[in-house]
Amino acid sequence: MSFVQHTLFSLSIAIGVVIGWVRFRKTDPAFLPFLLLLTAGLLNELTGLFVMLRGQNNSVNYNIYSLAEPILITWQFHRWKLFNGRNWLYFLLQSTYVLVWAAEYALATESHLFNSYFQILYSFAIVVMSIMMINRLLFSVTRSLFTDATFLICMGLVLYFLYAILLEAFWLYGLNKSRVFQLRIYYLMSYINLFTNIIFALATLWMPLKRRYIMRC
Repeated sequence: MSFVQHTLFSLSIAIGVVIGWVRFRKTDPAFLPFLLLLTAGLLNELTGLFVMLRGQNNSVNYNIYSLAEPILITWQFHRWKLFNGRNWLYFLLQSTYVLVWAAEYALATESHLFNSYFQILYSFAIVVMSIMMINRLLFSVTRSLFTDATFLICMGLVLYFLYAILLEAFWLYGLNKSRVFQLRIYYLMSYINLFTNIIFALATLWMPLKRRYIMRC
C-alpha cells in the first residue's frame, strides 16, 4: 500500500464530517458528540499528515486526540441514555480516562511515546458500551437496524476498537518485530479505518431529524 493510498483511506473520514455538518441544523442534537468526534478525527489526521511531511513525530497530536476520543464517545453514549440511573458510572469513566491518560503521558519515554495501555483501556470500554447499546437496540428498534444511525455507529465502533486492542497488544508485547508482519497489520488497519469511515458516513445520512413540537394555545 502506498503512502498516498493510506492517506486517502484515513482522510475518508471527511465524508461523514461534511454530510454531518451540512445536515446538522435538521438532525437530532443528541448526535452532536458523534459529529464532534468525526471532526476531531479529521483534524487529527490533517495535523498528523502535516507533521509527518515535515519529518517530525506525530505522537503529541495523536496522544491529545487519544484523550478526546473516549471522552466524546462516552458523552455520545450518555446522550443516548445508556447511563440512565447510573450517572455516577459515566462520571467515573470520564474521570478515569483523564487520570490514566495523564499518568501514562507523564511516564512516557522516548521508546514509548504513544499511550498504548490507555488506548487498550478505553478501547475495551468503548466495545463494551457499544455492545450494550446494540443489545438495547435489538429489542427496541422495529425498522431495519441497517438504517438506524445509532446501530451503524455502534457496529463501526466495535469493529474499529476490537482491532485497535489487538494492534496495541502487538505493539506492547513485541509481537510485531517482523517488519513484514508489522506492515501487514497496519495495512489491515488502514482498510478497517476506511470501512469504518464509510459506516460512519452512512450513519450521518440516517441520523434522525429534530423532533417538532406543536404548541397548543
